[in-house]
Amino acid sequence: MLNTVLDIYNRQSNNLLFNPAIPGTAGIAAPPIVNVGKVRNAGFDFSVGHNSADWSMTLTGGHYKNKILFISNDQNSFIGPYATRYGNQVINMVGQPIGAFYGYVANGYIRDAADSAAHTADKVTGKCTASCQPFAAPGALKFKDLNGDGQITDADRAIIGSPDPKFTGGLDVGYRRGNWDISATIFGSYGNKIFENQMEWYVFREFETNVRKDLLANSWTPTNQNAKYPRVNQNDNFSQQISSFYVKDGSYTRLRNLQIGYNIPARFVRWVASERVYVQGENLFTITGYQGLDPSLPAQSVFGAAGDLRDQYRGVDIGAYPTNKMFSIGFVTSF
Repeated sequence: MLNTVLDIYNRQSNNLLFNPAIPGTAGIAAPPIVNVGKVRNAGFDFSVGHNSADWSMTLTGGHYKNKILFISNDQNSFIGPYATRYGNQVINMVGQPIGAFYGYVANGYIRDAADSAAHTADKVTGKCTASCQPFAAPGALKFKDLNGDGQITDADRAIIGSPDPKFTGGLDVGYRRGNWDISATIFGSYGNKIFENQMEWYVFREFETNVRKDLLANSWTPTNQNAKYPRVNQNDNFSQQISSFYVKDGSYTRLRNLQIGYNIPARFVRWVASERVYVQGENLFTITGYQGLDPSLPAQSVFGAAGDLRDQYRGVDIGAYPTNKMFSIGFVTSF
């Protein structure tokens, strides 16, 4: 028998709780909590399943998209609730999803001395052949001049990614033959981005702390122009700025659970009604291109004057402990 379910939704939420910024003259006064803001959530969820005497299979999935429609009459954006070493990488902006990543757009590396000169201000005119940026030595990250004013400044920051997945899905399967049974659960998240904030430490501290084991071999050199990391340079205090360089694909597929069981025949255990033994493994493997510890990041415990703010700070990897891989043996009986 085949069972199918499809839910489609398009919901607009109005009068959300919001604590607008207050002037500095207010001192330590708590901001007022007002009902403003509009957000739209739209998407779909589905389930397709089959059950029979010997086997079962259920596929579930979903896609959603949220967008901020309105904040307040005098404000169309506000930054996220938490800042790290180099600033705040999250913004809430009208027309964008909640908790979008915000920063410079990385555009490769400064290639050579000529490229460095093109991005360095002339001592006489103060102008650059290309856009001026604070540090432009060969091997440094190069950023896009989005507003075309010839300078790399805060005005060139833009939306550089979203933690929202384009699709999430799961597959539950089970099979029984004789006294044996096996079941498994697979889950996947696809299209979401992760802001790998840990690079603040293991890429941009230049061996002052623990670093990625491939940092030296895969850093920029004149003979390795397309390197994974910028040049190791203690004088470079600009490449580490919050940018799309930190934004990575967070897609993954994980075997969440695998269980193999055996029902012991009654002739071997006559003193009880039933006996079953099983072995089980959880989080046995994860297929992902993300190089951090775990692409499945927990929600950060972030709260503010308006309450729970976890939805405003998702997908930022600040060093969460990875998901445990666990093995267990079970024994089920009844008397």
